[in-house]
Amino acid sequence: MILFKFLGFLDIVSALVILVLKFGFFVDLGILLSIYLAIKSIIFIKDAASIIDLVTAVFFFLAAFGYYFSFTWIFAIWLLQKGLFTLIYN
Repeated sequence: MILFKFLGFLDIVSALVILVLKFGFFVDLGILLSIYLAIKSIIFIKDAASIIDLVTAVFFFLAAFGYYFSFTWIFAIWLLQKGLFTLIYN
């Protein structure tokens, strides 16, 4: 139960970091969180949300290196709502 809340909290932090990567802040944390997200999505790959998380991790990693696409905001919203729902329902 606590593990799920911690993972939800990390999703929220990831969403916030992906938003500020647009301005060049927290690049090292962005790389670390994108690797975390990729590992988490590979562990739970049987879930459809994990496949979206894997795509999100790729775009998160690209955003950390300055390749910030306009639809990267969608991935931030995805992570934010997923993290909030995890914290609320678990």
